[in-house]
Amino acid sequence: MERSFVIPSVFEENSTEFHKVAENFVDGIKIMDFNDKDYLVGNLALREGDSPHKLINSSVTEIDYQLMAATGLLVASMGRYSRLIVTTGFPFTTYQSYRKEAEKYLLNRFEVSFDARTFGGNRIEKAAFQVDSVEIMSEVDGCVKAIRDGVSQEKNNFFIACLGYGTFEIAQSMPKGIVQRTTHSTKGLHYAVNIVENELKKDYYLNLITEHQLERAFQRGLIVLDRKRVNLKDLRLNAIASYYSEVVSPAIRRKITDEDYTNTDRMYLVGGGAMYPELVDLFKNEFGSFLDVIVYPEPYLCAGRGYCLQSMANSKNSGDFSNRENTAYVGLDIGNSNTVVYISVPDVAKDPIEQFESNNI
Repeated sequence: MERSFVIPSVFEENSTEFHKVAENFVDGIKIMDFNDKDYLVGNLALREGDSPHKLINSSVTEIDYQLMAATGLLVASMGRYSRLIVTTGFPFTTYQSYRKEAEKYLLNRFEVSFDARTFGGNRIEKAAFQVDSVEIMSEVDGCVKAIRDGVSQEKNNFFIACLGYGTFEIAQSMPKGIVQRTTHSTKGLHYAVNIVENELKKDYYLNLITEHQLERAFQRGLIVLDRKRVNLKDLRLNAIASYYSEVVSPAIRRKITDEDYTNTDRMYLVGGGAMYPELVDLFKNEFGSFLDVIVYPEPYLCAGRGYCLQSMANSKNSGDFSNRENTAYVGLDIGNSNTVVYISVPDVAKDPIEQFESNNI
């Protein structure tokens, strides 16, 4: 059985007691006594917090990464799986410098306390689980794994464009591996969000709004300021066009040569940015005459799905199938906008997350 969970990558320190403010565990995450502090995480932070936030491309030593990682692993355990086989990753820009620290932090036994009262429970609970193995990949490699070994089963050469909030990455993939010369990482979709923010500042006071709250408004195409509904769709369209022409297209022109196009006839778009039709249309306008531009299904899940497939492959290659009923194979994609937890677990009679919630209510 495969499951995926999407958690907004935001948190806020908060000691308030909440009772039944969420319908389920994932929407009501409150992590307790984490480095001696209590934190609202994800949707609960966005709904009940005053200043939900997370640093872009935070390092493993910072609370931003550690809290989102522990939360993702807690969700993956679902109160049932005590052993986790984990694969996660980083963009090209931070992959080499962060991988060893990430392995050291993740390859541990975790005890994570959470408040079950937020989703109808009556106490603070603690979940214990062991991460038995960890692999760190580049984000692009994780997406390529999903495209080649997942449902698509792609066998040919292709370009991959990873459209994240923190980073945009491009590479050419061949069956034997990534062409390193073509890899490149640059500014992500936050570039376009910043354009919209600067435009809004001309007419509105925005100092009390965090970057992540503004990003959610950017997604919706609507924000309320000074008790007025402000339609952001035109601003968003112009900002995305500027982002594409100033950042995305020049990066591709610098790294991909005419020779590369001779042996590749398709480009996959992955990441949360591929959910914006305006951005997809810009790719099709530039490349559609000589490439098949393909939006990966549920593109925001692509890296997490690839990481999960790698966790399953690692377990198979090691020959370790002991206690499989207690083991979850996890893909953990800690993004700057959302954290995706993609898991594969043995088939059970009842959905584990429902059992987990019912056990804590």
